[in-house]
Amino acid sequence: MSASLKLVCLNIEKDRHLDRIAPFLSEQMPDVFCAQEVYESSIPAIAEALSGSEYVYVPMTGRPKESPPQMQGVAIFSRLPVKARDVRYYVGAPGQVPDSDDNDPLTYNANNRPLVICDIEKDGNVFRICTTHFTWTPDGQPTDEQRKDTKALLALLDDAGELVLAGDFNVPRGGELFGMLAARYKDNVPSHYTTSIDGDLHKRGQLNRMVDGIFSTPNYVVSGVEMISGVSDHKALIATISHA
Repeated sequence: MSASLKLVCLNIEKDRHLDRIAPFLSEQMPDVFCAQEVYESSIPAIAEALSGSEYVYVPMTGRPKESPPQMQGVAIFSRLPVKARDVRYYVGAPGQVPDSDDNDPLTYNANNRPLVICDIEKDGNVFRICTTHFTWTPDGQPTDEQRKDTKALLALLDDAGELVLAGDFNVPRGGELFGMLAARYKDNVPSHYTTSIDGDLHKRGQLNRMVDGIFSTPNYVVSGVEMISGVSDHKALIATISHA
């Protein structure tokens, strides 16, 4: 039987839900956790909940008006050996991290946009797992900025090989830009799930937008995909990843 790994993907909304997320991770104990909106200060608590996993963290934006000031980014946590790692930027560049402010919508896209790629080994098999947090739009409608960034992201993926891509894509399923991703990669979230926003925890209440996803190339089988609420303002995606 070929090896498989358990993956969880979740936008954790900074440090607002750590009291929910840490027990959730300890209960689920995924092999790999793809996380978005991660405060750098939260990394030790997340790693501890996963029994001391290693991680690749990439800052996207500074939050100087938080108390204390924070750095926010994306991360891949792994309880398995990370054999290789790569960070590619479709917006911004390393070493130049812009600042943003939750109270100023004009800064919501003041972020670098990295694609994080990790080759993770289990039982002699290597799995390429990627994550990103895509460009924001206020109403779920595509913007020219998102169109440009979608093309740039897809260009970064051109030579990335076989992979699983999990993240918060900020483009609703059924729309133009989600369709561009789904045209190249398999969308593995079952169709009966119609939103990945947790209306009980999201500041805007219930939004019927499926914006989080797990995509894959033909070399991978993504099975048993579930969506779990009550963890963050987005719902958690859980899946089993194996080679085809």
